[in-house]
Amino acid sequence: MENQVKIGQLVCSKQGRDRGRYYLVLEMLKNTFVYLVDGEKRRMDNPKQKNIKHLTVYPAVAEDIAQDWEAGQNPGNSEIRRVIDQFKQFLFEQESETRG
Repeated sequence: MENQVKIGQLVCSKQGRDRGRYYLVLEMLKNTFVYLVDGEKRRMDNPKQKNIKHLTVYPAVAEDIAQDWEAGQNPGNSEIRRVIDQFKQFLFEQESETRG
């Protein structure tokens, strides 16, 4: 699969009722599904299961949060929201620079 997804990576839903919503990858399930969290509607205690085919994968990875998850620690929903907002701001700035 050309889109290799990592834990802590920023993704955006492109299918379903949550289309356009940004998430961080919490956990990988087999090769085709992931658990996603956004810190708002999908919190750490209720992650969303989603097919990788229905996601736009971005190169941004929250390394510190990924390390916490792999160590069995919970960084908290507010931290997840903060990281997603930072990544989204960075992406929008990049898009505005490329558009002129």
